[in-house]
Amino acid sequence: MSPHEILGVSPMATREEIRAAYRKLARRWHPDRFMEGPERDWANDKMARINEAYHTCLEGNPLSGGSVDERHRLTEIEHMIDAGEYERARRTLMTLTTRQAEWNYLFGWVLMQLKETSKALIYLEVATHQDPASAKYAGAYERARRAQAATERRGWFRRR
Repeated sequence: MSPHEILGVSPMATREEIRAAYRKLARRWHPDRFMEGPERDWANDKMARINEAYHTCLEGNPLSGGSVDERHRLTEIEHMIDAGEYERARRTLMTLTTRQAEWNYLFGWVLMQLKETSKALIYLEVATHQDPASAKYAGAYERARRAQAATERRGWFRRR
């Protein structure tokens, strides 16, 4: 389980989101909340994993969802997309090595803008599987699915 999964946050989570998730888990699993015995020992182990995940996420460990530099580049890519520079965003995404949920989401979104809906569906679906708690990814996948269905319906009507 990755540090982000342990904390229940996206690999692209902000420091504030990471801290909030940590505090919530610490309140729930702090060993002082448990009576002496096996439950307290288990809580100690769980809290140690939570602490380690928290520090790893804050340090921007490349194995925990991308380096700080790659997260910065993803933000730059979002700006390219907002500016309508889809081909440039696509080329820049292809230079990144980490393929976490945000990468798949952005790549899928670029493909949607380039009218490559069937390919976009694949990447957006991967993003939703990588981070099932993200409403942003689920919403984008659903929009792409509806767009693909509408395209297929239009094609069916033209053939008749």
